[in-house]
Amino acid sequence: MMAELNDHELADLLGEPPRTPDPGFRVDVFARITEAARRRAALQRAFRQVGAFALIGLVIAAAQTFGLTWDAAQPVVIAAVFVGAAYLFAHLTMAGPGAVLGRSRAALRGRF
Repeated sequence: MMAELNDHELADLLGEPPRTPDPGFRVDVFARITEAARRRAALQRAFRQVGAFALIGLVIAAAQTFGLTWDAAQPVVIAAVFVGAAYLFAHLTMAGPGAVLGRSRAALRGRF
């Protein structure tokens, strides 16, 4: 749990101490801390996404370099899609019907 901070310790986070105790100042400090945490999380998600897409691109380029064509890879891709769909179905149904309905409603609203 976070230790009790006084206004001077909080002011050190912003660089300018208040002259009198100010509850609004604490809210500003916590807002900045929260914004920094959100930015960090967004950067991590962005780096993870860029890395995943770069890896996929490298795998496809390497497969084409070794002579793998779409006609040869099509049965494997179709099997992978069916296995992935079965995994997703099993993962969603193990949580029970309430969780499945909740996730489907969230997906329809655009919140994953």
